[in-house]
Amino acid sequence: MKRGILLILSATVAVSLSAPAEAYTFLDRSYGTPQLGLSARARGMGGAGVALGNGPWSLVDNPGAMSLSKGTRVDVLGGLSRDSENRFVPLFDTFDSFVDENAVAVNDHTFGFLNGGAVVDPWDSVILGFGYFERYDPRYKYKDERRSTLTSDEVINNLILETEGVLRSLTFGASYPIQGGHGVGLAVNYYHADYSSRQALVPQASGSAQGSQELARRLTGFSVTLGGVATLSERITVGAALETAPQLDNDYTLFTNGEDVSPEVSNGDLDYPLRVQFGAAYRPRNDFRTTFALDLVYMPWTELKDSSPANPDDSAYMPPDRLQDTWEARFGLEHVFYNDLPARIGFRYGQSYAMDEADRAPFTFGFGYIVNAIRVDLGGEIGKRNSRQEPVRPRAEQGPAVGLSKDRIEDTTLTVTLGASYSF
Repeated sequence: MKRGILLILSATVAVSLSAPAEAYTFLDRSYGTPQLGLSARARGMGGAGVALGNGPWSLVDNPGAMSLSKGTRVDVLGGLSRDSENRFVPLFDTFDSFVDENAVAVNDHTFGFLNGGAVVDPWDSVILGFGYFERYDPRYKYKDERRSTLTSDEVINNLILETEGVLRSLTFGASYPIQGGHGVGLAVNYYHADYSSRQALVPQASGSAQGSQELARRLTGFSVTLGGVATLSERITVGAALETAPQLDNDYTLFTNGEDVSPEVSNGDLDYPLRVQFGAAYRPRNDFRTTFALDLVYMPWTELKDSSPANPDDSAYMPPDRLQDTWEARFGLEHVFYNDLPARIGFRYGQSYAMDEADRAPFTFGFGYIVNAIRVDLGGEIGKRNSRQEPVRPRAEQGPAVGLSKDRIEDTTLTVTLGASYSF
C-alpha cells in the first residue's frame, strides 16, 4: 500500500518537473493568467468547482465547499502544458497588393506545474485546510529573427521577450458545516512572487542594433476568500465566493542594458482585482450518478493598480489603463459508471482582460481511477484562439513588403494534469 502511494506521488512530481517553465500568451505577460479550477477533477469539468466538494482545491474556488467532502485527505497535482504561439505578418507586392501572410515567429514551449494541499476533519464540526497553489501565471518566451532580404538571408538580430516567475499563494482556511447540507468558509491567502520581464535585441551581425530592458518585481501580500454553499434539494447545490483584491507590496527594479535605472522611489503597490464566483451543481435522477456543474466568474480588471510602470522601451508591457473587466463561464459534466469510476467532459469561455478578440474557449476532458484508498484523476484541456495584435517588432524593421496592419496570432494549448488524493 505504501509502495503504491510512493509510486503515484513520484510520478506526479516527475510529470510536473520534467520540463522548464516557459510560455503561454503574449497578452498575459504583464499580470499573468488567473488559475482557477485547479484540481484534475475540476479541470476535466471545464474548471467548474464552486458548488462541488473538491477537498483542499476548494480553498481557491470556494472554501465553504470544503464542507461537502468530509474526512481527512491529502492531494497533490502535477501537470504539463504544451503551448504554441505563431505570429503572422501581411505581405504585399510592389504594386501594394496583398499577397499572403508570412510567419515571423513560431514559438513552441512546454512547462510544468505542481500544486498540493490537505484537509482535516478533527472535530466533525469545523473542517480545516491548507495548500500551496499557483494563482497567476505570466510565464512567456518569444523569439524572432530579423534577416537581410536585400543582399542575403543573413540574420541581423534576434528579438527576445522573456517573462519568468509565478504568483503563488500559501492558503489556510476553515469551513463550518451547517445542518441540511449547507456550509460557510473562509480562507487567508499569502501571495508571493519574483517576476522578471525582459526585452532584448541580440545582434547576430556586426553593426546591428542591440539593447535590453528589464523589469524585476518582488511581490508579497494578502487576500481573503469568503464562500458558502447551500443544498436546495437532494439534486441541486448552489455556491458563491468572493476573494478580496490581493494587495501586494511591489518592490521593483528597472534595468537598461544591464544598468540599474530605477527611480529613487522604487517600491509601491500592485493591487490585483477582486474575484466574484457563482456556481451550481445539478444531479438528475438516473441509475448512475451524474453531475452537471456551472460556474460564472467576474473580475473587474479595470480596478488593477500598478505602481511600477514598465520601461517605455518595453513594447510588450500591458499598461493598466488598457485592461477591461471580464466574465468567464465554466460548464462540466461528470458521469460515474457502475464500478465507481468517473468520466468527465467540459467547456469554458473566458474573456481576455487585455483584448476583446482574444477570448479563450477550450474543451476539457478527464477520468478517475481508484486504487484502495488512493484516487487518481487525469484532466486535460485543448484550446485554440486567433487574434489581431499590435506588432512586437516595429514595422520599419521588417522590410518594405510587410504591411502596416496588425499581426495575426494563433495560440494553441494542450494541458494534461495528474492528481492523486489519499483519504484516511
